[in-house]
Amino acid sequence: MNDRLNQISKLIPKDVESILDIGCRDKFLRSFAKKYTGLDLENADINQDLNKNQKLKLKDSSYDLIIFSQILEHITDPRQLISEAKRVSKKYIIVGLPTELTLDNRFRFFFGKISGEAWGGFNIYGHKHFFTVDTIEKFILDVFGKYSQKHYIFGVKGGRFLPLKIRLSLAKTSPKLFAKEIYYLIEKPNFSKET
Repeated sequence: MNDRLNQISKLIPKDVESILDIGCRDKFLRSFAKKYTGLDLENADINQDLNKNQKLKLKDSSYDLIIFSQILEHITDPRQLISEAKRVSKKYIIVGLPTELTLDNRFRFFFGKISGEAWGGFNIYGHKHFFTVDTIEKFILDVFGKYSQKHYIFGVKGGRFLPLKIRLSLAKTSPKLFAKEIYYLIEKPNFSKET
């Protein structure tokens, strides 16, 4: 099990029976619920371009858990989509966002090697928002007020040679250098904060 899947699975509460995976791409979370629905631009259970239409054609409180894994940074107005997720979720929302200033990205920037959607270039489906550890935390607190759990995922190129225990420790103790992604579990009582 890769680091991302391992950390997300730790955040999924035991009472979850249904998941709406927004930005599902490869549907790797399908095995974690009796009822699973993937939503993405194409090749999903629900095909929808969320930059054109963020209204979810789903009933209120129709899924136990809504998951945003590495998708909100691609959405022009993520607050509108989060508002829809709050409406559709019965119990929980998991949000995972990338951090842009990992140690390897800092070196790549220093040596002029940053390309693609990380601080340059144009990709119509690329990142529309760029986050650091601090701005992710501020964003989550702004739209939810608080969260129940947080997990850091290690993400420095070449670091896969390190044992998992060391990778997890580096990501947790020095997230500004070693955490490539941060995942938050938010419970229903915190959905009331306006987005």
